[in-house]
Amino acid sequence: MSEASPWWGRGIRNGIILGVLVLAAVIALNAGELPGLGAILADLPAAVAISAAVHIPQILLTAAAWRALLPPAERPPFRVMAMLRWFRESANALLPAGALVGQAAAARLLAQGGRPGGVPGGMAGATATVDLTLEAVSQLFFTLAGVALLLGIGQGPGLLGFAAAGFATALAGAVAMVLVQRRLPLALLERGLARLARRWPAIDPGWVRGLQASILELHADWPRLALATLWHTASWLLGALEIAAVLALLGHPVSLADALVIESLAQALRNVGFMLPGALAVQEGAIIGAAALVGVPPAAALAVALVRRTREVCLSLPGLIAWQRAETRAMR
Repeated sequence: MSEASPWWGRGIRNGIILGVLVLAAVIALNAGELPGLGAILADLPAAVAISAAVHIPQILLTAAAWRALLPPAERPPFRVMAMLRWFRESANALLPAGALVGQAAAARLLAQGGRPGGVPGGMAGATATVDLTLEAVSQLFFTLAGVALLLGIGQGPGLLGFAAAGFATALAGAVAMVLVQRRLPLALLERGLARLARRWPAIDPGWVRGLQASILELHADWPRLALATLWHTASWLLGALEIAAVLALLGHPVSLADALVIESLAQALRNVGFMLPGALAVQEGAIIGAAALVGVPPAAALAVALVRRTREVCLSLPGLIAWQRAETRAMR
């Protein structure tokens, strides 16, 4: 990138460089334990298959969470919600700030008439926003469980700061999302949209008020919120099962409790790299660091991180292609 690149472009570039340097430092500090990595990676295809077999149900559970927030009369078929969630997962793995980009695109497709959705725009945007918030809230519960297990197995208070870093990031994000949703600066947003509408007449400046009204309506519907949170929590727990299964295949079996510690803390720390495509390098370093807390050797932890990254690419590349085809159909 040149110096004329936008600030966010330079930030992504610098973040990737920093993340790669941190990952390289972790590998260099544990170089003595890495010679066996080649033998471990011989099982990579089977490990990726196991990882995918666990992750696909995670996509379905998160799709069920989003669908649970929609009014029963407006819920599209489950396969539509699963497809839209796949699009978001693909964007999250391969695009900068993919979770936000993918969720916004999925909500827009959900609001399109005909294929693949057809939900009113305000409700589609509201459920997408609240779903993202509930995913963060359920992750807080998951991280708390991991921290409790970590302290319970006698790892000592010195590691509490490591665990708390990712938890604090997730907590701040969840609180900020809830506060912003409940107190949107409507007048300011409408003025901004009105300026955009001069160039793009299709923009409705009053749309933002309908969005907040739908969000507040969802906030008051506790049964739907609870059900969606339950589905998200189940999805997080499946991630621990993925870690345990892959480590068992690689010859380093751990208990489900240890796997939950690894997954919960790694996912929490992954939030630090949310602007990078798939939290590039941050995710790998987080898995290695979290696995070290329960005694998993760096070579095995790095293999797990590579398995997860490979699975993300294998599932996400077709997802981006399918997303592009869906966008083309919607435009037609």
